[in-house]
Amino acid sequence: MKTILKLTLVATLLVAGSSAYAQKFGYIKMDDLISLMPENDSAMVKLQALQKELSEQLEAVQVEFNTKALDYQKNAATLSDAVKELRQKELDGVQQRYQELSQLATQQFQKAQMDLFDPVLKKAQAAIDKVSKENSFTLVFNTANEPLAYYNAATVTDRYWFKPDGSNVVYSEIQFKENYFDSLA
Repeated sequence: MKTILKLTLVATLLVAGSSAYAQKFGYIKMDDLISLMPENDSAMVKLQALQKELSEQLEAVQVEFNTKALDYQKNAATLSDAVKELRQKELDGVQQRYQELSQLATQQFQKAQMDLFDPVLKKAQAAIDKVSKENSFTLVFNTANEPLAYYNAATVTDRYWFKPDGSNVVYSEIQFKENYFDSLA
């Protein structure tokens, strides 16, 4: 009878001890969270306005090029060689200006996109971090595109590893010698 009581006590302690290390996993689709945020809507409106403005500028240069090209084609037979060369250089200049403006517009659009959406992404990440900590999640997986939306660095050890599909690497080849995640906790 005492042996059964001792075994029951040991089993209870083992179960209770292992539940202290229980891990909770969560899932979120970050794209859906971000789409619900009002800051996302205002950023989209601003970005669409910038896109329209940049498109109109590019279109104006394209119209200028088309107009000059048509004029050159119509009058090419009557123009002297010097004027033809001058008009060709003028067309090349407009085409060069269009290419430069296109590159600048792309860079400006990408910078604006980062400037507008970075605070939205940070706010969404902060919300995920807060809810994850409050609910004691070890890992929260983003089902949209990024693999992890949150991890609790205090509970993540070198024993966690995700092998990429098609990889020949084995865990023992990349195993950490110490827990690098401790400093992040």
